[in-house]
Amino acid sequence: MQFRALPFKCPSCGSYMVYQIGSYHLVCSSCKSTKAIDAQVYVRAKEPVFSEIEPNGILKTVDCPGCGADIEFKEFELSKNCPYCSNPLVTKPVNPKPPYSILPFAIDKESAREIFKKWLGSLWFAPGSLKKLLDFEHKFKPLYAPYFSFDAKTFTRYSGYRGDAYYVEVEKVVYINGREQVVRELERRINWTYVSGTTGRDFYDILVNANSKLPEILHSIRSYDLNRLMLFNPSFLSGFESFEYDRELKNCYSETKEYIKSVVYSDVLYSIGGDEQRVESISTSYSNEVFETTMLPVWISSFEHKGKRYDIAINGVTGEITGERPYSYIKIFAFIAAIFLILLVLMYYDDITSEVIDTHLKVGPMP
Repeated sequence: MQFRALPFKCPSCGSYMVYQIGSYHLVCSSCKSTKAIDAQVYVRAKEPVFSEIEPNGILKTVDCPGCGADIEFKEFELSKNCPYCSNPLVTKPVNPKPPYSILPFAIDKESAREIFKKWLGSLWFAPGSLKKLLDFEHKFKPLYAPYFSFDAKTFTRYSGYRGDAYYVEVEKVVYINGREQVVRELERRINWTYVSGTTGRDFYDILVNANSKLPEILHSIRSYDLNRLMLFNPSFLSGFESFEYDRELKNCYSETKEYIKSVVYSDVLYSIGGDEQRVESISTSYSNEVFETTMLPVWISSFEHKGKRYDIAINGVTGEITGERPYSYIKIFAFIAAIFLILLVLMYYDDITSEVIDTHLKVGPMP
């Protein structure tokens, strides 16, 4: 299907403009003029999760306004740069629920490079060949990833047993130097008491990656500063690759509820109290189950080592880095061998010291 790219022309020279990271402006690729983005502050307006929405995958062909080439878009791709002239190509969302909010990039390419270098230098037992990745920053690319953001309120009734530890003195038969002896020891025991009660928790902004084609490592990035959200404006996408969601809402919410259940279970254990807990039953009711679609920024890349791919992701706002990495088993073996050698040396000197002391005691002091 033929699509037209949204216009982002410089009012001064007519060249294309891209979003300037860390600001609310577009900047001209030629004359460096800037233009303010109509950035509106985010207002919470989530909808019930039971809304019937289905992803709408359409193959787009976009006529590049820079060079006139017809550019093919992947399914659910929302924006990217023309591979021939680098003109930013931003299209209108086609999914029934377009992005409601967006978190603009705050980490630029230089900062992402330094974060990656620092992370790489901090890796223990990394293969020496990874040093060549210090000039790896050109392979990082900025991406706006689609997420569903969920809220829910829970109320839980539970029953179980609270275990309180106490100690009693008992006699035990032990063998010391081959001789049977009776000693007294404190033995830990548990006093179980039946308990029941209720607990509640409100959940806000649980993020679930909503595009199945993006790297799995994006599931590891959660600590976004959502206080900086803005209402969605396509101007923030100019110069960046972005995607719409391709996952069904109900599947993403099921994933969210599994996370909620784990938190509620921890709340129940805390509410039961004591030194140990046994949970007999948990019944949780949900209310105010709502969602919205949002776009969040991330720097992503990958590298190969001995035929295996390793993905890296950097939070585009906080700079948090999450990465898969290889290990040098030679370095690990050398480290373990060094520790073992040190222990042997310490044991050797301990034996020598013991022998000297024993000899001194047998011979007695010098007259």
